[in-house]
Parts: sequence; structure tokens; C-alpha cells
Amino acid sequence: MGNLDRQQSLPLNTFLRPLDRLADFLLSASARKAVEHGLVRASMVLFLLHCILFVMHEAGWLPFRMPESLFGHPLHILYTPFSAILVAEVYLLVFHLPSSFARSMGKQLEIVSLIEIRSVFRDLSALQEGGATQATMPWEDAFFPHIVGAVLLGAALVGFYRILPRRQARLEEVDLARFIRFKRHLAALLCVVLAALAAWSFGHWLTDLVVYAGGGNAHPIDPNSIFYGDFFTALIFVDVVLLVTSLRYLSDYGLILRNSGFVVATIILRLSFSMEGWTAVAHEILAATLALTLLLLQMGLGWGSHRFGRETIAPREVQIEAETKD
Repeated sequence: MGNLDRQQSLPLNTFLRPLDRLADFLLSASARKAVEHGLVRASMVLFLLHCILFVMHEAGWLPFRMPESLFGHPLHILYTPFSAILVAEVYLLVFHLPSSFARSMGKQLEIVSLIEIRSVFRDLSALQEGGATQATMPWEDAFFPHIVGAVLLGAALVGFYRILPRRQARLEEVDLARFIRFKRHLAALLCVVLAALAAWSFGHWLTDLVVYAGGGNAHPIDPNSIFYGDFFTALIFVDVVLLVTSLRYLSDYGLILRNSGFVVATIILRLSFSMEGWTAVAHEILAATLALTLLLLQMGLGWGSHRFGRETIAPREVQIEAETKD
């Protein structure tokens, strides 16, 4: 019987072996270091290039026009390094996905908080360009909701990482290997999707910029409205697949409840990208509160399990640290 199973699995292993190589290449520690260092260098180069173009734009040395939304104020230059930081955070989200569902959820909140910070620079520059005719209170300005959203998301992350448990899940050794392998395959494919979305979004934005510089009517897309909405949509599908697959391996109600709620939180974060101001912030805080509450519920259910005892465990089961603090 064992030989028959191995023979039946040979075609499947032949198909999955390229995914194993892809995962080893994209999700290794060396790949993470290369991506982080590469993005740091790229952000510095693009920052200097943006500075040079801004100075030339202000001096009138450019033979073509450039959009004021990118070159109308010095604060617009900060969009460039922040964009590189956000790309690095997106990669780290995918990097942690195979090892920790909860850690991946935390990375989603980090990305949204950084997007809010980047929006502050946009609204501050627009406020200074407009030259307010009368003094207003800070909470009446367009940037105030973004500041509140970033601070509250940061505070939620403090609590989130503080109570993130070192969870001891119980799985058969063979099942554990299969589940981890499956998650690595999904994460590797998500990396490919991430690269494709980034190339498509940047190409679309660059095309509009070239058309505008050539005198066309197209206006470059707001950087906050590209890429991240599509990426979170892809992430929702990946999270749902992981959730459904985990039901085969997990019997812990607390983990199932928590992971299901994390999918809902991801959907709420995705909805916030199509909103503005306080409406977007309210949805972001709702998602963060939901994630934090689900961690607390998981802790409470785990305490109850220890208090009243666990089910009998098969001899060949092993304890693995499924969720760890990085």
C-alpha cells in the first residue's frame, strides 16, 4: 500500500518540485536580505532623482510639463522613499505568511498605517500650496484623519504583538510537513503575483505620466489608489485558501475562529482603500480592533482548554510552534 501511495504521488511531486525551488529562492533568508538592501538602495536613488527633477521643474529647465501633484511641493519628494518602504513591507508580509498567519495580519496593519503616514505628506503639501486664507483647527484639515488613523493603528499593533501567543499546535509530523509545504507554495505564487501587479501598476502610472508630459489630457494616478487595492484583493483569496486548507489539519476552535476573523479583517482593510477621510480610518480601526479582539478570544479559549483539559493525543503527534514572535 505504501509503495502504491508513493507511485501515485510521483506525478504530483514532479509538478510541485518547481514550486519548491521557487519558494526556496523567493522566501529564503538570503532573498529577504537582498530584497531589503535592494529596496533601500533603490529608494535612495529614486529619492535623489526626484529631488533633481523637482529642482529642474521649479527652475523651469524641463522641456516638458510635470504634474503638480508630484512636483508642486518639496513634501511630494517624500512619496518616493515611502513607496519603497511600503514595497518592502508587502514582501515581508508574504515572507511571513508560511510561518505565521497572525504575523502576516500584523504586517497588513503596518502597511495600512504607513499608507496613512504617506497620505499626511500629500495633504500637508496641498494645504501649503493652497495657502489657507484663515486659520483653522487641526482637526478641520484634510491630513488630520490620516494622522489619527496611523497613530491608532500603531497603538493597536503594540497590543497585537504584545499578546501574540507562542501557540503550541498539535499536528501529525507528516501533516505538518504537507501544510507548511502548501503554504510556502502559495506564498511563492503570491510573490509572483506581487511582482506582476507592481510592474503593471508602475507601467500604467508611468504611461499616464508620459502622456501628461507630452501635452495629453491624462493625469497621473494618485499613488495611494494603485497596487495596494489589487494586492489586498489577491491576498484575500490566498487567505481564504489557507483557511479552508487549515480545516483539514487543525481542530483547535480558537485558531479556526481567529484565522476566520483575520480574513474578515483583511476584507475590511481592502474596502478602506476605496474610501476617504474618516470613513476609511473607521474601517481601518475596525479591522485592527477585530484582529486584536480575536487574539484575546484565542487566549481565553486556550486558557479554558488548559483549565479543563485537552483531548487525548495520538502517540506520534508532535508539538510545533505554529505562531512565533519574530
